[in-house]
Amino acid sequence: MRKLGIIGLGNVGALLANLLVARQIVDELVLIDTNSDLAVGLQNDLLDGMSALAVQPTIKVQDYAALKDADAVVLAIGNAELLKEQRFAELTDVGKMMRQIAPQIKQSGFSGVLLNLANPNEAATAYLQYLTELPRPKVIGLGTVLDTARLHRAIADQVHVAPSAVTGFVYGQHDGEAVPIWSTFRINGQPLEKPVMGQKIDPHQSEIQAKLNGWYAIKGQGQDVSGMALWTMRILQAVLSDEQVSFPVALYQPQYQSYLSFAAQLGRQGVGNYTLLPLRPLEEDQLKVAAQNIQDQLNILLELPTED
Repeated sequence: MRKLGIIGLGNVGALLANLLVARQIVDELVLIDTNSDLAVGLQNDLLDGMSALAVQPTIKVQDYAALKDADAVVLAIGNAELLKEQRFAELTDVGKMMRQIAPQIKQSGFSGVLLNLANPNEAATAYLQYLTELPRPKVIGLGTVLDTARLHRAIADQVHVAPSAVTGFVYGQHDGEAVPIWSTFRINGQPLEKPVMGQKIDPHQSEIQAKLNGWYAIKGQGQDVSGMALWTMRILQAVLSDEQVSFPVALYQPQYQSYLSFAAQLGRQGVGNYTLLPLRPLEEDQLKVAAQNIQDQLNILLELPTED
């Protein structure tokens, strides 16, 4: 039985719940939010629509104990309004929310994969692992998955192919020191160093366009809601199906002694084998900077004053 939990039912959490039910990916869904009316409202809305589906999952609300045997739990918390100030403005707010949520996750006995969507993603994921004391491979973040998808689209648009024709990873820090690993990028198997379909790819222009596309989403909606929800669902499918396919998620990277966005195979165990690819010296230096930035943010979270 495929059982999932979502903690935080704002725009992203609610859309994710709808997608999981509509695409019949889940058999049991646990919905939790600080606003009980919101959780009950979403539950009833989903139940009303589910009669149109062949598979109708069980939906529970506001029950941390029900997370005990869940395959995965998604943490979709944050304050989107703060994003209008700057990309890392949510740091202390997210830390305080995690301090309220993590003990309840621990008390439930949950031992599945914990997927964090809160930002700053890598530092928040590291803090979540610290608070829950779950094994590091079990606690991951969305990381640079969305940054990677944006860059795929920007490259694809240059040569008029579908984004699915582009492969390659962005490592580092989501919306911070994001580091494209250019040696990994291909268009239909062709490296970018050579002309593709008679056209030379401009990596610098692709990076600018990818960041601009992300900015448009934030400027217009306040959040990159659909991108986050759809890629979260894709990662959950990899976990549920034990796919062992690689994604650049936020994970603990021993080489940098830090949480960092880095490609690794994902399955029911969480992080499996790291996808170890050759890095250029500049890329290694950039990843060290990203790791230090993440550690600095984590230190701020670890020093948050204890509330009575």
